[in-house]
Amino acid sequence: MSPQKFILDFEARENYLYAHLSGKDSFAASLDYWNQIVDQVQQLNVTKVLVHENLTGEVSEGELFDVIMDILPSSSGIQVAFYDENDAEPEHQRVRPAGQQQSGCRYSDFPIPGNR
Repeated sequence: MSPQKFILDFEARENYLYAHLSGKDSFAASLDYWNQIVDQVQQLNVTKVLVHENLTGEVSEGELFDVIMDILPSSSGIQVAFYDENDAEPEHQRVRPAGQQQSGCRYSDFPIPGNR
């Protein structure tokens, strides 16, 4: 097993779990950190997660969506939003629901108290 090439920090906030990811991304890393995120969600019994990404690598949004759907099925009731620090498009550097551009899926935004 290769060493972990990412750092994942959690902070329980008022109405959601904040997860900050940095380092190198890969499909294997995505599986690993999403399992850790799900474990933390279950441990804290929260329904909303903000994932702040500062990752480099070649995992497409479609691959990431597949990983999330395999690990966190839509029936779980968990809402996930992303902030991608490395997105080159300024309009994408905002909190957005996971799978927002995926057809056939319904996600809703959630407010972030105190704009943290």
